[in-house]
Amino acid sequence: MHWKLATLNALERAAGLARRAGLGAVVDRLAPVMGRPFERFSLEVDGVRLGGTTLAQLHYVRELLEGRDRTLVRLLAEAVPEGGTVLEGGAYLGFVTIHAARAAGPHGRVVAFEPNAEVHGLLRENLAANGVADCVSVVPKALGETSGTARFYVREDTSSLVDVARDARPVEIDVVRGDDEVPGPVDVVKLDVEGSEAAALRGLDRLLASPAPPSVIFVECFPRLLESAGSSGEELMSLLESSGYRVEWIDETAGATAPLSRPWSEDYVNLRCEYGPGDADL
Repeated sequence: MHWKLATLNALERAAGLARRAGLGAVVDRLAPVMGRPFERFSLEVDGVRLGGTTLAQLHYVRELLEGRDRTLVRLLAEAVPEGGTVLEGGAYLGFVTIHAARAAGPHGRVVAFEPNAEVHGLLRENLAANGVADCVSVVPKALGETSGTARFYVREDTSSLVDVARDARPVEIDVVRGDDEVPGPVDVVKLDVEGSEAAALRGLDRLLASPAPPSVIFVECFPRLLESAGSSGEELMSLLESSGYRVEWIDETAGATAPLSRPWSEDYVNLRCEYGPGDADL
């Protein structure tokens, strides 16, 4: 099935040349037709079988094959105890979900929140294909600060409660506080909710303030999306640190965590936040 990746690479190079030649409109018209051979694929990434149905999903899986999130899933698996509980916001195709479920084992559980109804079928198929469906609960809702309904903007690649793309399709979804859905105890939290991370954390404040808070939180920090949601990277860090977490960012190139005193150059990074005393700048 890797021929699809080679073909995708060739098509992207050809499309780039065509756009530079002023043929962007032609590329846009041909894209839906050229994408039809990619409507169904199944690839293995680091021992995880992932299926998808769109070019955007194939692009994401290609990035995983190239090393995206490899350190994240290793550190997450190390943090999840046998028989533990993981709360995940933003499951998408289930790559991180599957790693979390394998780490938790047959007596553990993963509660995975994924509000995009268009990927629910694929997510469940991928969980089943990797033998972890029985220990993962898929919740078709978004995590937020308060419960209710909200407009959710769906795209083939990235969907969000934040409207940052003109081609996104708005739909109404349910938003819930994580505290209300998963009262605890929770061992590990992972949040990748495209700009709503601060709001999702505020919806977990009872859990974070409990006598046994999650030992580690993994959360995406994408300052531009956070600002579009009315938040900021600084607010996200403050929420984590004020809850007793030592915050570091995950340097995927180095395969290790790095202190906040060492800035990153990427548009976004994943943070690893460990509960307990310490100084993230050391």
